[in-house]
Amino acid sequence: NELQDSGFMSDKSSYRGPSTAASHPAEMSSGLNLSFGFTPMQFEKIDLRGNHKPGPGREGMGLSEHAIESLVLSVDNITHLDLRGNRLNAAFGWKLIKAMKKKYLNLEFCNGIPLRALRMNSIQVLDLSPRASHVGMPWAEDSKEAAVEFANRGMYGIEVVGAIFLAHFLRLNTSLISFNFRLNHVEKDGAKALAQSLLGNAQTLLQTVNTMGPTIQDEAGDQLLPLKTGQLTMVDLSKRGMDDDDFVFLEEWLRRYDCVTDLNISWNFMSRDGIRKLTRHIKETKVLTKLNCVGLPVTQEGSALLARAVIENHTLVQVALPLGHCHDTPERQQMLQQLGVGLANHPSLQSFACTRTPNLEYASLRDAKENKVRAFPPERSSGWPRAQMAVYMWLLSASKAELDRFTLGPSAKPKVEYPKEACQGANPDLIPASLGMLHSAGHMLRQVSIALPLGYGLRSMELLRVLTVCTSLAGLKVLGFASAVLKDTQLPPEWTSIGSVPRWLFEDRLQRRRIHWQALHGLLSALPHLEQFNDLALGGPNMRESPELTCLLLMQCLEGVATELTDGGGSGEALLKASLQAEADVDAFCDVLRILSRTPLLIDLNFSDKRAETVKAQQARLGPHLSSHAEGVPRFVHAISLRNNVVSEALLQGLDCSAALREFGFENISAVLPALFAAMCGREKPLPVERIRVEPKWITSRFARKRFKKRQHSWLDGIQAALIRSDRFVELVSAGTAISRAEIEGMAPKDFVDALTGVALEEPFPVEAERLHPPQIQVLCFPSRRAYKDPPEDPSQNLYLPLPMDDEARGELQLQKVSLLMCGLRNKMLQARPDEWPESSKPLWLGQGSHLRFVRPGDELDAPRFADEEGDEDMSAPTRFHWRPDLRLSSSRACARIAEELDPREPTFADNLLHESLRSLLHEDSPVQDLDLRGNGLTREDANLLLDLVCNHRNLVRLNQLPVMEDEAATCKVLHIDGIGIVEPAKQQAGDDDPYGDEDEEDPVDEAYAKEVFETSFARMDDGDGYLFLQLVTPNSFPELREVTLRRLEIPHDSTLAHLTDALLNLRSVEVLRISDLRLSSRGASLLLQAVAELAPRLVSLNGLPLSRLVQLKDHPEGGAPLELSDSIEWNDFTLGVMARLALWSVVAFAGGAGGAGLADLKLEGHSLTDVGLRGLCAMLRHFAGQGASRSGGLVNLTKIDLSGNLQITDATVTDLCHTLKTPYLSGALRGGLCELNLRGCLRLKTRSAYELLNFMQHSREGGATGSSLRMVNGVDMEALQAIPRSAGGGGSRQTAPPMLLRNFLDASLQASGGKVTSLASMSECDIHFFAGVMHHFQTIPYCHVHIVVSPYLLTATSGSSEFWGRPAHQAGAPCSNDSPFPPPVEGGKVAAVAARLQAHIDSTCRLFEACPILAELRVSMVPSVPGCEDLLASAGHDVLITPAGNPTGSGQSAMDSFGFMKQRLQDKAARRRKAKQKQGQPGGTGPPKALYVNNINRQRLHCCYRTLYGKDDAELTHHDVMPPDQLAAISLPGEVDVSGFFAVATSVDLQHLDLGPAHITKLPELTELPALTHVNLNYNHLGDAGTELLFRALVDTGSSVEHVALVSNDIGDEGASIIAASLGNLPRLTSIELCDNFIQERGSIAIAEAIGGVAPPEEGDDIEAVSNVPLPVLSVDLRGNRSRELGARRWAEVVCNHPDLKFLNLAQNELGLLTKEIFLDLVCAAVTSASLSVLDLQDNFPAAGLGSSEMGPPPPEVSEELLAELPAGEFDNAEVRRGVFIRRHRGGSSSDKKGRQPQQGGSNQRHSHSPPAVQQVPPS
Repeated sequence: NELQDSGFMSDKSSYRGPSTAASHPAEMSSGLNLSFGFTPMQFEKIDLRGNHKPGPGREGMGLSEHAIESLVLSVDNITHLDLRGNRLNAAFGWKLIKAMKKKYLNLEFCNGIPLRALRMNSIQVLDLSPRASHVGMPWAEDSKEAAVEFANRGMYGIEVVGAIFLAHFLRLNTSLISFNFRLNHVEKDGAKALAQSLLGNAQTLLQTVNTMGPTIQDEAGDQLLPLKTGQLTMVDLSKRGMDDDDFVFLEEWLRRYDCVTDLNISWNFMSRDGIRKLTRHIKETKVLTKLNCVGLPVTQEGSALLARAVIENHTLVQVALPLGHCHDTPERQQMLQQLGVGLANHPSLQSFACTRTPNLEYASLRDAKENKVRAFPPERSSGWPRAQMAVYMWLLSASKAELDRFTLGPSAKPKVEYPKEACQGANPDLIPASLGMLHSAGHMLRQVSIALPLGYGLRSMELLRVLTVCTSLAGLKVLGFASAVLKDTQLPPEWTSIGSVPRWLFEDRLQRRRIHWQALHGLLSALPHLEQFNDLALGGPNMRESPELTCLLLMQCLEGVATELTDGGGSGEALLKASLQAEADVDAFCDVLRILSRTPLLIDLNFSDKRAETVKAQQARLGPHLSSHAEGVPRFVHAISLRNNVVSEALLQGLDCSAALREFGFENISAVLPALFAAMCGREKPLPVERIRVEPKWITSRFARKRFKKRQHSWLDGIQAALIRSDRFVELVSAGTAISRAEIEGMAPKDFVDALTGVALEEPFPVEAERLHPPQIQVLCFPSRRAYKDPPEDPSQNLYLPLPMDDEARGELQLQKVSLLMCGLRNKMLQARPDEWPESSKPLWLGQGSHLRFVRPGDELDAPRFADEEGDEDMSAPTRFHWRPDLRLSSSRACARIAEELDPREPTFADNLLHESLRSLLHEDSPVQDLDLRGNGLTREDANLLLDLVCNHRNLVRLNQLPVMEDEAATCKVLHIDGIGIVEPAKQQAGDDDPYGDEDEEDPVDEAYAKEVFETSFARMDDGDGYLFLQLVTPNSFPELREVTLRRLEIPHDSTLAHLTDALLNLRSVEVLRISDLRLSSRGASLLLQAVAELAPRLVSLNGLPLSRLVQLKDHPEGGAPLELSDSIEWNDFTLGVMARLALWSVVAFAGGAGGAGLADLKLEGHSLTDVGLRGLCAMLRHFAGQGASRSGGLVNLTKIDLSGNLQITDATVTDLCHTLKTPYLSGALRGGLCELNLRGCLRLKTRSAYELLNFMQHSREGGATGSSLRMVNGVDMEALQAIPRSAGGGGSRQTAPPMLLRNFLDASLQASGGKVTSLASMSECDIHFFAGVMHHFQTIPYCHVHIVVSPYLLTATSGSSEFWGRPAHQAGAPCSNDSPFPPPVEGGKVAAVAARLQAHIDSTCRLFEACPILAELRVSMVPSVPGCEDLLASAGHDVLITPAGNPTGSGQSAMDSFGFMKQRLQDKAARRRKAKQKQGQPGGTGPPKALYVNNINRQRLHCCYRTLYGKDDAELTHHDVMPPDQLAAISLPGEVDVSGFFAVATSVDLQHLDLGPAHITKLPELTELPALTHVNLNYNHLGDAGTELLFRALVDTGSSVEHVALVSNDIGDEGASIIAASLGNLPRLTSIELCDNFIQERGSIAIAEAIGGVAPPEEGDDIEAVSNVPLPVLSVDLRGNRSRELGARRWAEVVCNHPDLKFLNLAQNELGLLTKEIFLDLVCAAVTSASLSVLDLQDNFPAAGLGSSEMGPPPPEVSEELLAELPAGEFDNAEVRRGVFIRRHRGGSSSDKKGRQPQQGGSNQRHSHSPPAVQQVPPS
């Protein structure tokens, strides 16, 4: 332990034993290995890496140099030595190698260097850099040894000791060609030793060292060899990444062979030792002429060393040095000065450059040395660095250059603008060098321009004093002089005078500028020959004291001020142009101008700041100077003209009437109007302004005049009057146009207002005669069914019928057949907005102010007023609407306001719009021949309008399927009124390529059918429709009418039915009446039945019933046999009702045969029966039951009464039916007996009907009237249930009944094919209590499973194109439109209805389960319908018991048969799909891989409906075969649906592929108990972390006994996994969880592992480790498809080792081997050691294409082989292991040769802080 702590021995451990030695190079079989406790007697390997442990408090720790030396010398036969990481120096290395004598020659490896290979000359390339740990080594690139050496080199390198050992071996090596020791910390001594060893090796073949070689070449192309022969003259090592060690090595070669004349080592990393070696080479070389070492990271000390070396050199001609930044510090400036002086005295140097990226610009020194430079800066020197420029300036100073012109910094024009930008670009670091140049060349200079930085004060006064040396100056510019910081202490004594400036100016006003004036006055006094200062002409000595020049010079002392004095252009008044920046002191500027009180000036003043508020604030400072007179100072007598386009309102308001403000301008009159009015009209006389400029900035023209309030108009009138009477005003310049005072005097007020706005008034666009669009709606239509099924992709290509139709649409469409069946036109008209259209919205805008709608905005005050505004009916050009401010467009208040304005006696807007639509359809010029308007809410008034229109229409042939032409009606014998809106002609047989059988036909161009025509199978007849029938179908119009058919009609109102009955009663000629599929109320059916009874004596046939013959037989009995009825009779409300009402059953008999063979069953239309028909059925049954079995010919062939899906029958008639079925001798009256009674889905039936049915079923079981034949009641197989007691009585064991399966199918509509409401669409209250009663009576039924199937079309738009709201696309540009641009919501706004239907199913299922026995197993599943199998599901039978024999009644296929057919169809599809993939060579063509195991812990597979019903088996049928990937999100339940009720009553909840989220289970926290819940399957939803928290919180709070939870693909992350982990301890019976395909990463996986393993995580912030508790009794965990990775897998390995119960763990596709195989191996070893684990699935955890690949695959072959070599023999299958699946077949005995791999504990491979516990060897079972 002491040896290991001190670093003597490596802390690496190995489990491979002898195999480890074999993998090490050079057969190092001897060594120290503590992991197995074996120590050889003789040492050959010494590994002391990392002995030094840096850190506070560790000084002196580790072995000393003496101890290391003693240890090394004590080993005689040493072959491996590693001393890295011990902070050993070069002296120790030389000492050690000297002490070892010749023993070091036996070394094979030293500090990671293969010395034996070097000694044996067996390698040509040796790369010791950290990036290449395998080059030159006896191991492969991807080996473990290379990885270890890579880590060692990155941490230590070979160090200086290794370099010294290496140098001894390089002296004799003759094989190396390339050698790289970069980044190895060899230090100066190590690099020097290496270089000297190679220099001493005359036979070396080395060509490249540390990347130095390929470009170290001469013209012949050789590499390092020419350096020894003196032929190498140019060395270019730029941008090679060289460090100090590299150049130390190179310098030894350059020093030995001094032949290089051109050396380029720029842009490398030399900084210390390398710089010192470079300076030594520069000083000592005798041939070097060109040197480029820019870009080196040198310090100031390094720059100084290089500078001194260059100065001392005598051979250089061109040099480029890294001088760093040019700071104004004494040390830096001294270095630059010394270099400049040295360059001036250098004997051979001709050009010089400094660091710059990317190119160098050399400064020529020849002209400077030859005194040919006359101007500074030189040409093409703008790109020089500042340090280079400073050196050049010191060189010129030392050369005593005779300069004429000197410029420092940018140039500027100080008279035009204060040089702020030039000062910002000035460089203060060059001023020290400038002082030197001015000292040396000042007497020759004629022009000097110096830009001072803003606020510069370090050398400002010194610079001014140096300028006095320039006695020959003619022009001087000191840019930024006013911004310089000058101090009184620096002012020379001779400069204290203020000259002729009045004392009051500096004593009071300009005291802060006194020092600047004194310095400037002293400087100008010292330069008597100076002609210009800052472009200001100074004149002769006599002119310098003039007031004008004094004033201008004082302006030079004001910061931010630029002035120029001119003669004024002949006006006789001097003009001063001034520009003031934001920093300018306006008061100081005006005070300086007071000096010229005797010479009034016109000041053209411009404030140059771009901020308007700043300019206005500066202008406001002019007010006191223009309007007041201060005591003791001269008066301000100058006039000011403001050149800005803004003016200060405060300035205008503060000026008096005598202020000399000549001119100003503004942008917006609105902002300046009050101040302008105060200046022109608020004083004794107007302001003496001469010119006003109006300069708008953004808007230059407009169509409408600017609006002003009344008060503003009065101000504008006052301003106009003031300008007219002013004697000083000259002109108004508006937008560049000058308007004189005389023109203003003749202007109208509105024109003057336009001139002050400055915006040109343009004429508006010509108003064209706009078309008045009347109110209109659009109805989507199709020309045929094929067009409806396959609409165009572009919605604008659909057919839209505008209502009312205008002449243009009527002429364009030319429709001859129009069907608007069930369109609901009246509802559409009610939804239309009257405020959308000009005519109908007239009450909203014809009111106060409506007379102004044609007046130009802004001209309202001048517009004429009309006395009677209501009389304005001009609607020819409604160009503008003036809506009322309190009403909002399209709101109910706006529509109500319109309705209030209308006459109550007049029709409403909707009625008018409907009537106009009808008129447009039946216009006298309309080509319509066939029109169907049923189901549109028409009233009697609408019908009367239609009758009037029909009378005047020339082309109409049919209206509502009624002939309206007199000739056709007179000859009509058959009248067929059908609810089908479109009658398809006979087509050819449809095929696969032509599903509609009309491929060769084109859509008719003159027909239009509304989309509702194709979506409905029933036509509603409203009051107006019935009235039309009454008025059109009369005896006079139809004298030959013999047959009337009423089919598929819905008649909800009794008034409509009264019209129909009256019409039928009036038709005396009708002999045949067919009434079928009518939707009537019970009252309506009674009314129609009464009419049929009245018609009975003259009806030859009623639905095939010979009614008149039967009435005749009853009235005139002749004693003959009863009349036999045929099989073609349709038995519905009217046939059954009329037979009962007229008591005709006594005179009829049903056709008989031998045993009833060959007879058809009674055609009973149960889905459309009402109470009337059901009572008639009961009367028939009672009649034949009373007759007994005396007549064989009178038996009724009625085997099934199917009333499923009936929405009309009530409890009373069902009770009557049940009592009737109990009638004695009824079985004798029914041929074959009654086999089936079905009342499922009758929503009006309540609990009473359920009890009647249960009572009837019990009566049948006891051998009642129908007991011997009755087999099925509401789908319950009576025979199967009755067989259970019989079977149980015969045997000793208790038999169980078949389970119950209740299927509910939610289709997109309430109707199925044929208009029948499917019984699977809903569950009535009767169904709930009936099935619950069956569960109570037969408690041997193992479970009740409610399976709800939701159609995808239920939650999407209806078939065909979605209805277009508003105008179609081709009319989108029409004016006056406020159509909504939004598409309709789902089902045209029926999302709430869909949610209500879904919630009704959920609630009914919950009520069923609440009524079931408490101990019954209750399962519920809800899934979307399987694509392509909807027809099979809808065509299944009604049976609810899962029996092997299928449906015993023979009425269609049974429920399980339909699921079997689905499975077969899905398997066929999957097989075809795989075959197609196989042909195309795509993956997946061979089918899914064979399942290696079946996880059915806690019977979890039995609670997945896809497995139990649809046949999913993961072999022939996978989950994707049942629900394709593109269908996974086909269903998205509305957010209003809540499924929480399932959890409170069900045993098993299976809700998959429903897009469930937290919103669907929000009521879970409200549940107080979950007494029966054991299995939860919510796979393929979107619960997320929030939904997971709701679910598990409810499970914990209610103390649930749940056993299995499946949440596959639910977007669960680490937060949700942590919530699950925290909940597991409170759910003691939860033993299997399935969390596949989520987003659980390391943190979530670790949390679950710790919870299951019984490890309580430490509190956040604590330093203590996790607390170990009792493991949870979890049996199965499935985390396939997550991201547990290495950290999570390591934690699972710890859990698997010690968990006593865990049997199944799936971590497939968890990226466990993404980075390393070690954790994967640890997990397998833990599984081998586990006493309980049977299956460990680790498939697809390694990158399929190597590191970096995103696709995962099985373990690599080498990993598999390693596992197979170490796993216990016989326990696992080899093929499964290669796939990553470990299924324990049996436990082998104790084996000494293979115990399995132990998990890694500590060591260098430990990657995180979770250390697995020690693994105990499990004894053999």
